[in-house]
Amino acid sequence: MKLEDKTSLHEALTILHTTYAVPNVVISSIPIKQWLLDLLPSHIHPPTSTASEIPAFLLCIASCKNADTSSPPSPSSVFAGTVPVIPGYFSGVGDLFSALVVGHYDRKSQPAVGLADAVSLALTKTHAILQRTYDYVCTLPEVDRQPTDEELDTDDPLRRVRRMSGRELRLVQGQDILRCEPSALGVIRRVLEWDNFW
Repeated sequence: MKLEDKTSLHEALTILHTTYAVPNVVISSIPIKQWLLDLLPSHIHPPTSTASEIPAFLLCIASCKNADTSSPPSPSSVFAGTVPVIPGYFSGVGDLFSALVVGHYDRKSQPAVGLADAVSLALTKTHAILQRTYDYVCTLPEVDRQPTDEELDTDDPLRRVRRMSGRELRLVQGQDILRCEPSALGVIRRVLEWDNFW
């Protein structure tokens, strides 16, 4: 389903929560376009005011299905946060993010709070690992940091290998990030409650 307006965003979450009975849904990287910027509450906006000024930001949404005790009933509690895009393609980012969400999810806390906390930690750590990887890529010789180009990769299969080996996530080198050492985390990427989402 293409997310292109408020209706499609609502529909996607409703389908996942209701049709597929998924209690916790996280959509990790929605490119912020003007329609989405217009929907976001001001406390969730990226640090610029219009889409034309946004170099490139992604929105992360976490939605926890409600037990339906609210009045009026709301299908879910929704949290969201933004992160700046780090240029380039990096393999394994979704796997890392998903593993961190599951690893940080505390089943003993209130479901919505547990999900929001887990997503905030996962977003913070994933972004910090990506930034460290990107910084490393920038130190490589130009031949090893070429942009993705399927045609050139087909002509020279080793080009893809060189390009991808530099973009492997710096997980071993990022142990301080994964252990939550404050000096390594950088900016804490909190997902905040999105009141009146529904």
